[in-house]
Amino acid sequence: MKISIQIALMVAVTVARLSAGSVNVTFTGANGQTDSSGYLIAPYYATINGVNETVYCDDFANDVSIGQKYTANVTNMGSGNLSETRYGGLTYTLQTQHGSATYSGLQVYEMVAYLTTEYGSNQTTNGQIQDTIWNLFNPNSGNQNVSPPKLSSNYWLYAAESNYSSINPSNFNIITNTGGQALTGGIQELIFAPEPASMLMIGFGLVAVSLYGRRKLHLGNMA
Repeated sequence: MKISIQIALMVAVTVARLSAGSVNVTFTGANGQTDSSGYLIAPYYATINGVNETVYCDDFANDVSIGQKYTANVTNMGSGNLSETRYGGLTYTLQTQHGSATYSGLQVYEMVAYLTTEYGSNQTTNGQIQDTIWNLFNPNSGNQNVSPPKLSSNYWLYAAESNYSSINPSNFNIITNTGGQALTGGIQELIFAPEPASMLMIGFGLVAVSLYGRRKLHLGNMA
């Protein structure tokens, strides 16, 4: 029992500090739906430290391919530290139902998080949600040559602005390839909301890597 408690505590600490380390990501595929412009839309699928996850893309300016493997930082939205994300350090002026308003990077990430909860079975609606997500980070990104699909309406933008504060940011994580803070030239940034069991599995994986590294170091000192 004591060992189990110690392991549980190690996993809890590891999960809480995921943004301080890196994980191994494999992008495994898409669901096959497309938006009105023919772009594949979320939900997508990936493994994070070997754990299957459903992921969503917030980033039209970069690419990822099926089967691609890479190392990424995981940032919890509730951490307050977005230094390892691609868009967290910028501010965004967006249209509202009553003119325009300026939002922080965290607020826009929270809008994206809200929108990921609105995907359903209707492909047209899902395409509109995805295009809204892609456009959220584009207006003030400085990527003049990046043109996400045009929105057919601002319905989902207004919904995100009205409802983003209803989500718990601590339930969502941002996956950014290591060294990927530049706006372009990286791998598409992803967002996921893991189940507690998945977080435990990812945490166990990180703990195992940590323990293995310590064992190797200890054996090296003995030699």
